[in-house]
Amino acid sequence: MTSPFHRLHELRMENDAARYEQEEMRGRFDRIRKRHENGTAPRAVSTYQLFQTPVSLAERLTALLELQGGERVLEPSAGLGRLLDALAAYKPREITAVEIAPQCAAELYAQDRQGVAIKQRDFLATDPEEFGTYDAIAMNPPFHMRSDIHHILHARKFLKPTGRIAALCMNTNHREKALKPFATHWEEIPAGEFKSEGTNISTILMTIQS
Repeated sequence: MTSPFHRLHELRMENDAARYEQEEMRGRFDRIRKRHENGTAPRAVSTYQLFQTPVSLAERLTALLELQGGERVLEPSAGLGRLLDALAAYKPREITAVEIAPQCAAELYAQDRQGVAIKQRDFLATDPEEFGTYDAIAMNPPFHMRSDIHHILHARKFLKPTGRIAALCMNTNHREKALKPFATHWEEIPAGEFKSEGTNISTILMTIQS
């Protein structure tokens, strides 16, 4: 049985730990606040699990599509347009950009990109009868609750017979088991790659050829 003295000692230790954690968090929040004030903070819409694709990784992902210009391209989780920026260099004929988050879709509309059709809806609720099929699909889907698995497998339905998907997914055994059998390229991306965007998650860069 724990004595009152020992229990009091434990409570004091817990309080000290909580106070230390609060001080640490206060410092982090102050740094984040200053980064938002000076415009250097990563942008994330946590409700929709948005962490933007780092610019260099977006360029590597779109390069794997081997676009020649004039293709019809789908971006099923467009976020704030990082992959759309990388795709523009390849001069696709048209891009369909799907985004579920209203605030992100509103920003995409405001960007007024030439040749890009913005669709504000849940990609998993769409089908090829509505959108048609595509030569290429570039995607960084949400990872929460293994949504990336569902998004990538759903995207396969939108590929033309010679189409290709380039996608990011979380680096876990579940993803490897579900997605690697379909992959023509499977590359581990170090955990620090997304640090600039507010997360240290480890990911996989993959392609699927129809």
